[in-house]
Amino acid sequence: MAERTTSADSRPARASGPAREFRFSPRPNRAHEIRWREWSTQAFQEAAREDKPVLLSLSAVWCHWCHVMDETSYSDPEVIRLINESFIPIRVDNDRRPDINARYNMGGWPSTAFLSPEGELLTGATYVPPEQMRQMLAQVVDLYRSQRQEIAEKVRQVQEQRRGGKPLPAGPLTEGIVHDILEQVVRAYDPIHGGFGSAPKFPNTEAVHLLIQAYRLRGDRVLLEMARKTLEAMARGGLFDQEWGGFFRYSTTADWGVPHFEKMLEDNSKLLHLYLLLYRVAGDEGAARVAAGVIDYMNSHLWQEAVPGGHAYRPSTPASAELEKVGAGPYFGGSQDADEAFYALTAAKRQGAPEPYVDKTCYSGWNALAASSYLEAAWVLDRPELREQALRALDFLWERLYAPGRGMARFYDAEPKMWGLLQDQLLVAQAFLDAAQVAGKKAEYINRAEELARFILERFRDSDGAFFDIWREAEGEGYLAYRNKPLAENALAAQLFHRLHLLTRGEEYQQVAEGVLKAFASSYHAFGLMAAAYGLAVAEYLNPWAEINIVGSPDDERVQDLLKGALALPVPYRIAQVLDPACDGARLTELALPSQPSPAAYVCYGTVCLPPVTEAGELRTAVAHLQEASGQRA
Repeated sequence: MAERTTSADSRPARASGPAREFRFSPRPNRAHEIRWREWSTQAFQEAAREDKPVLLSLSAVWCHWCHVMDETSYSDPEVIRLINESFIPIRVDNDRRPDINARYNMGGWPSTAFLSPEGELLTGATYVPPEQMRQMLAQVVDLYRSQRQEIAEKVRQVQEQRRGGKPLPAGPLTEGIVHDILEQVVRAYDPIHGGFGSAPKFPNTEAVHLLIQAYRLRGDRVLLEMARKTLEAMARGGLFDQEWGGFFRYSTTADWGVPHFEKMLEDNSKLLHLYLLLYRVAGDEGAARVAAGVIDYMNSHLWQEAVPGGHAYRPSTPASAELEKVGAGPYFGGSQDADEAFYALTAAKRQGAPEPYVDKTCYSGWNALAASSYLEAAWVLDRPELREQALRALDFLWERLYAPGRGMARFYDAEPKMWGLLQDQLLVAQAFLDAAQVAGKKAEYINRAEELARFILERFRDSDGAFFDIWREAEGEGYLAYRNKPLAENALAAQLFHRLHLLTRGEEYQQVAEGVLKAFASSYHAFGLMAAAYGLAVAEYLNPWAEINIVGSPDDERVQDLLKGALALPVPYRIAQVLDPACDGARLTELALPSQPSPAAYVCYGTVCLPPVTEAGELRTAVAHLQEASGQRA
């Protein structure tokens, strides 16, 4: 029997026995009576042995319609009987297996996919109500039995075609790429409500980011106003929780008025970065208040760290820093469940109501995104406690989810689980580079990033310079046998290796960044608005960066003042690091920098460098002169 939810416990029900890892709706349902299997070789072998089609259910713990399907279709006695008698049912959690979701998602959650025993897609849908589900199950069984030979031949042909896949055709890197993608973004912009396209409307954070960066490069205020209107509309409308703070996942209406109520760590981390960026670029105090509201939500509801008495750790509370940490954490949980009735309540009434379920699973990539945004918020909002919180979360990831030769695990649930996904390696490595710029132990953080970079090169890179989404050792059933090269993840890879080059001067990193960007230079057009992440990466690669190397002890207040000044420079791209003569002698030699005078900041912009600067106030003037000489605006 599945665990049942009481009024005081809104956890998703879990099945007992072999299916104990499956998470069902928090409300009463019979979905656990279906004999679900985990995605595995054994499940597909069973399908082949019994000559049955596979029913693949892609679900998520935060997903409203997934819960509805558990409570309706998967609780229907006839549906349960048909599935158990005629199918091999496999249930997959989207958050824990994004690789499977990327290959079989039917356009949303839940995804209901019917597969051959070889994993080839036969048909599918998203949410299917009970009566339609009964009809669909019967039709699939009839199709499978009456056309078995035709299906087998189709599977053979498709698999043969996939084996003949060719490398991506490389192309030149030019500013025209950024211009083309920016045109796609502008074309999709909604001038009435902000954002892009119509309903349903998602934040599309990379597109908003590209608008802001293009403004900084070109000085076109129209682009900034598009970004500002979008961010202001999201914050004023239903997408932002006006009572608790934090953003819901998307709006069902074009005016941002009616949200889908799940809250995701990934989305809130990305949006936090955007509101901090708008505050930095435009001085928008409203953006700073929204950023603070996102932080308050993430700290009060997603942050996982038990303290004596059973209360959650609250880094925004001064006294909490003195409490001894016990139990799990420190890290952020992955999401909070959708609950339309609950989120309609005022803050006062929420206090007495059961809160929507929080998935306390630690996802490595999403925690890395949160850490990066918190590291930025620490200096932008002058809240140093956020830096310490982010660094502790990153140390937790490295201690619990990293293994030499295996990289970062996808998630931690009493132990690290699910190895070999590219995105998690990239996001964690990027976060360590962010940490290296704002904190002590710089060398340690860069070393961790380089260790992950070497792992990525060894296990994920193809001969054309692009990266696969799953590692070379992946043992795949069905579509997992064929590795993808996602544009957005390859853009992240280019950014990572370019930043590593700037920090270490390793030429091989620059070559990797250039290679991966060129690999998509002839194919990015097909992605439309979704190529915004690639546009950001190309712009970063082609435009000059302000590089600030600060020589001196991190404990010296003058060094910290120089670092704060470097981080706050009004430039599109900058990278900064503190080099301590006491322990970074080799790095100083590699960069041809003297250990004296100290403290001193050595500023380069593109290929032009200046004499050392010893006062924080001089940094902005020095970089402004270099920008003017290069013809670039702040």
